[in-house]
Amino acid sequence: MARILLVDDEKDVGRTYELMLENHGFDVDYFNDPTMALEHFKPNLYDLTILDIKMPDPNGFKLYDQLKSRDSKMKTLFITALNSVESYNTENKKVYPLMGQRHFIKKPVSMDQLLGQVYSLLVPEEENDQVI
Repeated sequence: MARILLVDDEKDVGRTYELMLENHGFDVDYFNDPTMALEHFKPNLYDLTILDIKMPDPNGFKLYDQLKSRDSKMKTLFITALNSVESYNTENKKVYPLMGQRHFIKKPVSMDQLLGQVYSLLVPEEENDQVI
């Protein structure tokens, strides 16, 4: 069972994602406070982190930097309601190469979109077609 760290400051949205993922067999640690997520983070514990971008300090990109410095192998999926991440330009430049189609998803997120992205990050490419 894959373990996921989920951080979204919107409680209803975060809880919905948490339930979706748990209903599909994932073990999820959900935090609506990015600072609390950072305090409870343990390296090499999570198979995937799912981070909202627009949150109170630290925002999703800053949180990513802090988590990544503790676990360099961490895989991350960014979720945001923003149409553009240009307002986070400084942080964006640090993670932009990782923000391809498989690492960035726009809200609102359907269950199929979320699960598709999660599986694409957790399952090796050659097995992806068999999962979904």
